[in-house]
Amino acid sequence: MAVSLSFGVRLSVGRTGRPQLSPSVDRDAAVAQARRLTALADILGLDYVFSGGDAGLSSETTLALLGAARRLTVVAPISVAAWHPALLARFGAVAARVSGGRFAIDLRSGPHPDDRRAEEFARIVRGLWRGESVDVDGRHFRARGLRPSVRPGVAPEIVVSGGWRAAQPLAARIGDWFLHPGSARTEVPAQVAALEGAAAAVGREVGFGVTVPLDLGAAGRGAVDLDEVAERLADYGRSGAGLIVLEPADPEVELPVFAQEIVPRVRALERARALVAAG
Repeated sequence: MAVSLSFGVRLSVGRTGRPQLSPSVDRDAAVAQARRLTALADILGLDYVFSGGDAGLSSETTLALLGAARRLTVVAPISVAAWHPALLARFGAVAARVSGGRFAIDLRSGPHPDDRRAEEFARIVRGLWRGESVDVDGRHFRARGLRPSVRPGVAPEIVVSGGWRAAQPLAARIGDWFLHPGSARTEVPAQVAALEGAAAAVGREVGFGVTVPLDLGAAGRGAVDLDEVAERLADYGRSGAGLIVLEPADPEVELPVFAQEIVPRVRALERARALVAAG
């Protein structure tokens, strides 16, 4: 089913794609750069910023980015190997409350994904965000009568991302979005159908998203066909994707071009498609 697209951007924090642990000035400069880009994405009307970086600094980076935006949602990378679910649930509840619900997590299981660990983690976090008393006797986490100390006004979204074997079925069971890294447009309908079928089997609905490289640096010289880029992105929507997360080569240059030139073209294509469907 075709849907109206939401757009996000994945920001690499620092030259290596993650905050630098030392010296501290490098880390601070990396986070400051990410704040500037988040503010830019917010002004330009994007819906999500996916924070780059490792789990050890994601909380610091996420709070910094939330303070730089007013409307978009900041998505924090979370490794289930680095966080305890009760700690993440508390941090997420606080971040969601202070930001008016603009916090989400990008659930990752680490270099060697373990879907059972990730699922136990997510179920504990969701239970605490719903204000429930959580009893867990799992392979990786155990707790009796675990209760939330802070509740979010609105439970944060959970994104399950990556191409690892269990990511899509895991997203169907516990995610709000499954974000696939770089699906070809021809592959999206089958992937969406599989995701929707698996989610429906457990009484859920889950959105499908895809990461897309973006290189518009030559747009001003006419070396990039903007109509072609817009058509390619709109085609993802026609195929059933609901979210496109951009991976720009140069965000400061490309995000304004994307927001001012590409998005209006995509919306026009979506309106034309809607009119054809209605007629």
